[in-house]
Amino acid sequence: MIVLADIELYTPRQIIPHAALLIDGEKISAYGAADRVEIPATAQVISLPGKKAFPGFIDLHTHGLLGYDAMSAHLADVIHSFPRFGVTSFLATTITLPMDEIFIRLEEVTDVLDKPQVGAKCLGIHLEGPHLSPKRSGMANSTWFHPLTKVEFEDLQRIAAGRIRMITFAPEEGGAFNLIPYLIEQGVVPVIGHSDASYEQTADWVSLGLAHATHTFNAMNPFHHRAPGVIGAVLAMPQIIAQLIADNHHVHVGAMRALLNAKGPHGVCLISDAAPFAALPDGAYTWKEYTLNIRNGSCQLENGTLAGAHALMDTGFRNLIHLVGLTPSDASICASEVPARVLGLEKQKGALLPGFDADLVVTDENYYPHLTMVGGQVVWQAD
Repeated sequence: MIVLADIELYTPRQIIPHAALLIDGEKISAYGAADRVEIPATAQVISLPGKKAFPGFIDLHTHGLLGYDAMSAHLADVIHSFPRFGVTSFLATTITLPMDEIFIRLEEVTDVLDKPQVGAKCLGIHLEGPHLSPKRSGMANSTWFHPLTKVEFEDLQRIAAGRIRMITFAPEEGGAFNLIPYLIEQGVVPVIGHSDASYEQTADWVSLGLAHATHTFNAMNPFHHRAPGVIGAVLAMPQIIAQLIADNHHVHVGAMRALLNAKGPHGVCLISDAAPFAALPDGAYTWKEYTLNIRNGSCQLENGTLAGAHALMDTGFRNLIHLVGLTPSDASICASEVPARVLGLEKQKGALLPGFDADLVVTDENYYPHLTMVGGQVVWQAD
């Protein structure tokens, strides 16, 4: 048994100063005020005065970090690197590529996941592209875009060995919205993104089961009071969970506040949308056919288009607290509880409660990661 002692503990119900968190194997077994919890004499006690414990961050939308592409054989390096940033679980996310290359990437990812790994838990694959709108391409090469079809999805899922858990697509393209109920039946979360749909279309698709939006505000038709579009539907409809990149480059802090005021923390899912070059020093990097310029926390193409985020989940978490003004508890809901619920894992992950997976991040007083545990094991600790 491992005991984290003398720590400020954030649970869904309360904040406990000077707490003890008991971990038995891969699960949390108990918690409480340190002077009221019975600690077995044989337990390994890790004393963490002045530190805070939160559920580990769950990133549903990330392309990699530190030069490692999550959709390649380098997924193993991504898994090993994420705990440094408080990430304990994630979905490896594709980018738009020719279909034959996507198939190869899925095979590479499957090969990695078939082997035991130490680090963050890869919960599956998030397919973002090539089923997007050419009107809202972002950095993606629209020449590879085409509508999502059932046959192609089945081929993708077969090659991925059933590991596709989420798919971002433009439902208006080629009548792809008709697949929403089917995807849900298959245990896949359908996500509207890179879409030029109207408010009315989006509302109709919500009635089919659509309940999630990729990187809200980005690669969507701009909000207009007479044509509110996808953004208006996300703001107005409580059924839709809104992904948010909180790096302070993709979305203005005022828009972040507006989103959170409209939906509350339980309706917002913090993501990183981290590029494979996230967390690297400033400079110019070559990736695929792109030259990426990293400068002052922003990752851009040569024409200035944002090319994924440079910041990771821990930065977004801090920004929700320091810039947006959320309480740490509410920021934790966005970073852990909501993404766990989106994947149907709300009884297993996303909270520090008895019986839940012992996936957690311990931070310092400024919310920088100090220690990360996955499945009850310390997988990273600051020097």
